[in-house]
Amino acid sequence: MPPLQVHLEARPGTDNAPGEFGVRATFRNTSDEPALLNPDQAAHPSLVLEVVDEQDHPVLLPPPSVPNEREREPPSEIEPGASLMIEYAGFLDRSLAPGTYRVRYAGRSPAVGGTPDDPLESPWVEFVVGRTEFPAGESLTAATRGLPASEKAAWYWIVWHWFLDIWHWLVCLIKRIFRRTRCQRVLDLEVDEACTETISNAPAGSEAWNGTYGWHARFHVTVDQPNCRVTVTLRVRISGAITAAQQTAWENAIESAWSNRFKLQCRCCCCTSGYTIVVDLQFVASGEHQVVNVGPTTTNMGNWSATDTVDVRHEFGHMLGNSEEYFTVDGVDYNGARRADGNIMNNPANDPEAKHYELVRAAAAQLLGTSCSTKAV
Repeated sequence: MPPLQVHLEARPGTDNAPGEFGVRATFRNTSDEPALLNPDQAAHPSLVLEVVDEQDHPVLLPPPSVPNEREREPPSEIEPGASLMIEYAGFLDRSLAPGTYRVRYAGRSPAVGGTPDDPLESPWVEFVVGRTEFPAGESLTAATRGLPASEKAAWYWIVWHWFLDIWHWLVCLIKRIFRRTRCQRVLDLEVDEACTETISNAPAGSEAWNGTYGWHARFHVTVDQPNCRVTVTLRVRISGAITAAQQTAWENAIESAWSNRFKLQCRCCCCTSGYTIVVDLQFVASGEHQVVNVGPTTTNMGNWSATDTVDVRHEFGHMLGNSEEYFTVDGVDYNGARRADGNIMNNPANDPEAKHYELVRAAAAQLLGTSCSTKAV
């Protein structure tokens, strides 16, 4: 049995809205020897909490944030008789169906208090989720999600797309000659796409990152033909204390990282130079796409530090439907985390790539009824 004992309880003031639901873990060393725990790793709800529904089916939690240097340090000692408290929030999707659920702490690696054969576990805590309202979105059709990478690289697909590009150019030329092209449409779509990822092969000390995670990408897409712009609006409701200046810093960091970097080239006779992609992060009191809890550190897409302006850029990438790009994800080896040459889904300080706008591209293609590709501005 691990020398640490852990007790879990619902946080005071927690209501039944899943986006804000939180629990508190109290760790106590009940042995005569020092116990080991990395508190920074243990603070990640997605690494240490297990949630099940009434049928004992697991509820997937959102991806953890990219491991930093503190989280990769060896566990620290908790002296005999000493205790430690950690608060968790932002680990339940705001659209979780109403019902009764159970949650427990389960540390299955040395850094979080146990091992796979001898985990550090708390008793289950039962809680009830009520009904919550949120914008009704839709999943994107398979037709707009694009071809598998292997087929995109095949020579016959390349030749076929060259032919389509030439045909499209001729059709647009004819329409312009006869003045039949009108570029005044403004189209919009609410997106709600379920996402999953499985992380594996995490190095020693970061084993807790291995696991399967799930979340929903939700945002509003507007295709503005008069201004040749695609605007991605994502509404966030904040739960917790934050100043206006800190809120503005979040907004500036995210919008500068994700806006005006790429454009969509679509097979329509409007905006032939492309639709510039712009991100509009809005903080609202209701009608949100996502709930963000304010915590001491950024641990996932639902729990951000008020003073963080770097890792939140990466977490916003999850809100757009992007997976991690460190360790091995869904069978693809991305090597280490926070690499100097890594993109924003590997290293939050770096920039996004064209592939990170895939759901935005698919949404625009669905609205326009044609194909689109993502190009650098």
